[in-house]
Amino acid sequence: MPTNIVAVYGTLREGLNNHTLISECKRIGLGWLTGFRMHNLGDYPGIVSTHDDGGRIRVEWYDVSDEILEELDRLEGYDPNAVDASMYIRKRIFSPYGRGWIYLYNKSLDNAPYMEAGDWERFSRTTMTHQSAQSA
Repeated sequence: MPTNIVAVYGTLREGLNNHTLISECKRIGLGWLTGFRMHNLGDYPGIVSTHDDGGRIRVEWYDVSDEILEELDRLEGYDPNAVDASMYIRKRIFSPYGRGWIYLYNKSLDNAPYMEAGDWERFSRTTMTHQSAQSA
């Protein structure tokens, strides 16, 4: 069965709301990926390439089947037959585990704050803790 290496950095990360989609897949690594900037889009992040070593994001690497990759495409709003209209595009990248995929945001980031820390899971955990404290 063919497999694909995928870097996830937002709601697909372990412990976050879309992780169930890949929870049965093998996590093969965790690390930082340079050359990307993360932006806060509200309920999820978007990343863009910096075309240099500026910026970094925290990623989890997964080995996923072709079927799961298709499900990820649907979740990310990626249509290979309509790339310009897609919310995210799936881009080939190099990983410590071989050639892989990552989803880049494909819309305007005009009002989306840059997240210098580049770690959506940590941001989500901190935001939830802060919101819980405010509602108490």
